[in-house]
Amino acid sequence: MVRDFVAGGWRQPPLRFAQQYYADFPKVALGHYPPGYYIVAGLWLLPSASVHSLLLLQAVLSAVLGSLIFRIASKFASLPASIMAGVLMTALPLSLKQVQLVMADTLVTILCLWATIAWAAYLNHPSKRRALEFGLIAAAAILTKGSALGLCVLPPLTVLFTRRWKLLKEPSWWLSALPVVVLAGPWMAYSARITAEGMEHIPMRQFIPEAVAFYADALPHVLGWVLTLLSIAGLIRLGIVIVRAPGSQAHPAAAFCALATGMCLIMLLVPAGLATRYMVPAISVLLVAAALAADWIAGTFPKFRPAAVLVIMAAGFATVADWPEKRVGGFGEAVTRAGIPTSTAEASRWLTSSDARGEGASIAAAAFGCPQRSPSPLQIYRGSKELASSDWMGRGYAPTFTDEARLLDHLDELKIQRVFLDLSAGEARRKPHEQRLEQALRLAPDRWVLDFRQAISRARGSDGNLLVYKRL
Repeated sequence: MVRDFVAGGWRQPPLRFAQQYYADFPKVALGHYPPGYYIVAGLWLLPSASVHSLLLLQAVLSAVLGSLIFRIASKFASLPASIMAGVLMTALPLSLKQVQLVMADTLVTILCLWATIAWAAYLNHPSKRRALEFGLIAAAAILTKGSALGLCVLPPLTVLFTRRWKLLKEPSWWLSALPVVVLAGPWMAYSARITAEGMEHIPMRQFIPEAVAFYADALPHVLGWVLTLLSIAGLIRLGIVIVRAPGSQAHPAAAFCALATGMCLIMLLVPAGLATRYMVPAISVLLVAAALAADWIAGTFPKFRPAAVLVIMAAGFATVADWPEKRVGGFGEAVTRAGIPTSTAEASRWLTSSDARGEGASIAAAAFGCPQRSPSPLQIYRGSKELASSDWMGRGYAPTFTDEARLLDHLDELKIQRVFLDLSAGEARRKPHEQRLEQALRLAPDRWVLDFRQAISRARGSDGNLLVYKRL
């Protein structure tokens, strides 16, 4: 949407353009996520608006993140250890999974690390310019993903870790918050109600133990036991650096320990669900710590230190499990077979019925396949929204229609020409409105006919068929 607005949609009022775009391709709730990632990805898509281009962006961001980890690790560890930390950041299964997903986690991690570097520079040489630099990068990170609010603990925690209480008297220390308040504050206030819909409505006393148990179990799976133990040892070493080393080394160590603390607090205190991708910013710091620990252990073999570092960290990499696999196919083929309209003279309306991922896959395939998206000759409706009601997280679900006849009349009112019905979820997992839709289409041979079946794959054990009906 951002790409098409920059490419020519700016001739329309922005809000009207966005509303019409979402009406045609209702992929995500506008305002639920901050705009930072979408601006970056939208500009990236200007030369080539394709899925391959988006995945290339994720690969480039992963390479940037690995390079940044190398730069950070080189402040604490040897060259071989720093190289391995950067390589592992891009090669771990968790990182490879982010390359497969068009999501903001890698970009927000880059911005969080960049902001931390800026704050470490401020600690070494406090000035208003460095404070504002940190604030601007932190605001950009928060406007990319709300979890970057963990950066807000950096100033107070680094003061606590380094015991530099005099910084609290410096106007520049307080000035660092100004860009966050001015730039990110309005968006956070505006989107607070929308974002709240995506939160799990459970008491904090219940969520925190669940989060602690989930991430404690996930850490060895993400890093492997060797790297997990190395990272714990490395964090202890960073603590020693903070206490004993001169300021030029202690300040970066304090800043990155504060970053890890802030991101962990967000994961444990904000009930946004449990997912390993939320761990990416903290994992970046843990890999730097692992490099420091591997370097320290390898120091016991001074003649073979570079080789020993490589062996230790490579051994850690070998113990990592849960390699990612993305098996999604068939949705694009179904959309192509259905025939995407190429002009307003061939305007058509479709309805896709599945779970959130299945509906999103059909909509995304149609959006990328549509030669003109603004104004679009194709408008897609989501069965989960048109035939049922619920909030962002699926709470309060209720089917809208209690009989097939009224449902068919609603399809007529919307002037739907094609219906995509995903059967891959299995009978037991399908919602009542999906079952009623299938029954209604079968009972109306005078209005609807099965055009074709498309074999689709979504994940291991979730292969099935997508039924595509067309109006007679």
